[in-house]
Amino acid sequence: MPIDNSVMSLQSIQGQPQAVGILSRALESGRLANAYLFYGPDSVGKKLAGFELAKALNCENSGPMTACGQCSSCRRIGQNLHPDVFYLEPDVGTSVREPWIKIDAIRDLQKKLAFMPYEGKTKVVLIDGADRINPQAANAFLKTLEEPPSDTLIVLITSNPQQLLPTVASRCQGIRFQPLDDVTLESILNSLASTNDEINLAEIPQRVSRAGGSVQNALEFDLAEWSTMRQSLIQLLTHLSLNRVDLLFSFTRTWAKTESTQLTRMLKEMGALLRDVALLQIHCSPDLLFNRDLANDIAPIVGRRSQQTLVNMQETLHNTRLALKGNANVQLTLEAMLLDFCEAR
Repeated sequence: MPIDNSVMSLQSIQGQPQAVGILSRALESGRLANAYLFYGPDSVGKKLAGFELAKALNCENSGPMTACGQCSSCRRIGQNLHPDVFYLEPDVGTSVREPWIKIDAIRDLQKKLAFMPYEGKTKVVLIDGADRINPQAANAFLKTLEEPPSDTLIVLITSNPQQLLPTVASRCQGIRFQPLDDVTLESILNSLASTNDEINLAEIPQRVSRAGGSVQNALEFDLAEWSTMRQSLIQLLTHLSLNRVDLLFSFTRTWAKTESTQLTRMLKEMGALLRDVALLQIHCSPDLLFNRDLANDIAPIVGRRSQQTLVNMQETLHNTRLALKGNANVQLTLEAMLLDFCEAR
């Protein structure tokens, strides 16, 4: 799991001024906490910040204020080869559905932390996906958090802090990482495109607009699939009525079989389309639309729904998303949503 060595210090991390500021001030004052909790959306710089912090604490040239990125210590930390920097992440094992950090991994880590740093100045523990430490392992790790070994820094990294045991979270100083703004995300993608021929520069604005501030989301976004999804939703919203329940049942049968991530994305896109219809109804500039390229395709829906109907549909959509988060039956929930759309006034 190598880290890009082109990033040479905490200050080089883009889009996270508050988090970087907190860590930089702690380094300058020599008052780092024993344990941190880096939390926020996936792929916004949390793990990168953890490795840059480890470099700063062990850099042979510039530490502990910053990292040079070039010395032997910095290079090996970037390659995850340094003997005093320990990186853990959930072990997929034989089941892709249930990745966990298990007690054997925690016990092995605790044995290594019992020794003094092998060659660096500070032992650094980075636990990515910390919300996936299973309860038995988390309870075993509590003692390490309560009484961390000398010259040791622990960083827990998660996008789901609410799933951590409260006893674990309370022993860490929390630092929130924000979604990347569009300008920063576009800059990062343009930089990556310079060394990756698979990233099409012309597609970057569309990727950014749907990435939710996450580099990984932007890179993995399937534009062809997204285009097909939007056209399907436009057709549904254009023709859906109590006289066309065949569309309703065909749509819900299809989406009931999809994975939760895709379902969530579809509902988000539906909300964006309803928003765009509402904006066109009050004659807003097409430049304000999420789906500017589909303004002509959306136009037929504008005359079919009143503003109040669109408000009611958005409320129904919101309630549907909440219900699905609570493990409601997918097909029945989607059917109820679309029937409410048909009856919305």
